[in-house]
Amino acid sequence: MYDYIALIRCNPSPGDVIRLSGALDAALQAHESSLVFFHGDATGTLPGAIVTTPRRGTDWRVCRTSWVRRWGAVEPESPVAVATLATLFQHMAGARRVDSFGLGGWFCARPAALAENRRASPPLLLEIGCAPADDRQRRETLEVALGAAALELDARVLFHGDGLGHLHGGAARGWNQLTDFGLLGVFAEGSAHRPGFGAAFQAVDAVSAVHLRASAATILIL
Repeated sequence: MYDYIALIRCNPSPGDVIRLSGALDAALQAHESSLVFFHGDATGTLPGAIVTTPRRGTDWRVCRTSWVRRWGAVEPESPVAVATLATLFQHMAGARRVDSFGLGGWFCARPAALAENRRASPPLLLEIGCAPADDRQRRETLEVALGAAALELDARVLFHGDGLGHLHGGAARGWNQLTDFGLLGVFAEGSAHRPGFGAAFQAVDAVSAVHLRASAATILIL
């Protein structure tokens, strides 16, 4: 059981690494038990830049699939260890605070707001606002949603801005497997006036997108 969970998917500039490290360090100091989970692009050089020494009460994990894509059979250096996305999601419901440092931005949640929303609302919103740089980013973003669906979490996905690029043309096929079988609700803000999207995605306006965010107890910026 972890009090605090951080999902890191971004690959920040050297200057932003300092800022991220400071934000993360402050959160870790405020909680007794923490899980820091690196996924996607963040499994490159970022763990080595942030994790310099073991910290009591903190587990450092990298996504096994993302790590193997980049490093093959090489094991990460201690105290970092490999884990699956299931590890992240299984512990998320019990955490008092969940932060995400994603390709589309950073979201640092307030524990009081999470506790209030969890009483009567869908607990998880996956927010995608960054265009995929390559097929690997497309695949790894989709894998987060598939992981939530595999565990039958009550989750929704919201695409907006440049993130709508994930839904163009043939790229939408992967996301269609979520909607075709009713696994997750998939929403696209501003897609009503842009061609090339699969019919299975529900178009929403800016007001509806705000309501989706307000009703979620946990938001992960992917």
